[in-house]
Amino acid sequence: MNVFWLATAITCLGLLLQSNTWAGDTLSDVLREKGIITKEDWTRIEAANENTKSEQTTEKLHEQFPIEVRYGKSGFELKTRDGKFGMQIQHRLQLRYAYPFDSDPRSLSDLDQNQSSFMVRRARLKVGGHAYWPWLNYYMQYDWTQPILRDFYLNLSKFSWAQIRLGRGKVLWNDERVTSSGQQQFANRSIVNDIFTVDRQQGVQIFGRLFPGTWHDFTYYAGVFAGQGVGERDNDDANMMYTGRLQWNFLGREPPFSQSDIILSQQPVASVAFAAMTNISQCTAFETDARSCRNLPGFPDPATAGATSPGQFRLDQMMEEFRFRWRGLSITHEFHWKQVVDTKKAEGDPTRQTNLMGSYAAVGFFPHVLLPAIPKQLEIAGRYAFVDPNVDRSNDIEQERTIAVNWFFAGHANKLTFEVARLTVADPSRSKDRAEERIRLQWDISF
Repeated sequence: MNVFWLATAITCLGLLLQSNTWAGDTLSDVLREKGIITKEDWTRIEAANENTKSEQTTEKLHEQFPIEVRYGKSGFELKTRDGKFGMQIQHRLQLRYAYPFDSDPRSLSDLDQNQSSFMVRRARLKVGGHAYWPWLNYYMQYDWTQPILRDFYLNLSKFSWAQIRLGRGKVLWNDERVTSSGQQQFANRSIVNDIFTVDRQQGVQIFGRLFPGTWHDFTYYAGVFAGQGVGERDNDDANMMYTGRLQWNFLGREPPFSQSDIILSQQPVASVAFAAMTNISQCTAFETDARSCRNLPGFPDPATAGATSPGQFRLDQMMEEFRFRWRGLSITHEFHWKQVVDTKKAEGDPTRQTNLMGSYAAVGFFPHVLLPAIPKQLEIAGRYAFVDPNVDRSNDIEQERTIAVNWFFAGHANKLTFEVARLTVADPSRSKDRAEERIRLQWDISF
């Protein structure tokens, strides 16, 4: 009996020692040592085990950190791993040197300035993305230089043929204004913009594209706004601003709101558009700042107490636009007409109604397309513009002739612009005009 218990104890001890030996090895190691599996089988098993461990580690990290972060074309991009939420954050800085002035002259006295200026022309924070669904987009832009909240809107983009935009932002009206100042072909917009822009408003817009890829490819835009610009929360009366734009993409391709053909489009892209707007308010013009409801030269200033009254002016505007892009060549043209009626003045008063007219044409080209020895980052552009502030008055035409050279370090996200302009202002009281040159050097960078 004692021999039996002794043998049992020795056997249990052996099994215990053997199990301790196996504990430090995987089953595949034991099978390989006993010759049951080959070395190749053992290698495949070990690789599979490592992949399993890696996947388990990744899953744990995803559980602990459910947000992905990276840097893309829209700046720092954050999104949840389930795809429900996403955000892009980007800063933009525009540094400019101007001589002898920077603003567009509207009178002979404006040409008398003699300033050598270096300025932070624009400093913006942009935040955009989507929430809950990929088609519920939002966008916000804050300007540090003024400061003012320029944009903040929601965009319902589930259907390409019918999108809805709610909030504060640019009226989808004309290319020169809708195109970001960071994607312009020149250091700034033409002398036409300040007079005829509908600018940013607060309201709702619906737009969409119909029959894409065909000869009857159309994009439409319609909007209803308070008509006070972005500086006022409330309307000044019960009247709303109404806008509409119809764009024919007659080559079956829709050009983006961005100037210069930096992608050297291999197929021609073109559009013709017509737009109309009507508004009744105390404003005769608009600008994106604290005084967004402002006056044209010669009209009373809404910012002056008692100078204007709610609904005093009726504005009616029309616009025609042509855009073309192909192999580095870009052509843009706009024609504007605007009528201002001062309803406080009596019928028959010749000053009751003022008609304004303006137009610009711009051409840009990348010479690298014809001469490969020229760096592909170089673009040369020219622009002519005129404004007639009162078509019923003689000798008051304002003109602009500008030549620009662009160097694109990273497309519009990082570019250098040098331009020379000749600006002409006429004085109807003196029956003469006068011209001055202006130079600008600008670096525009987004990060």
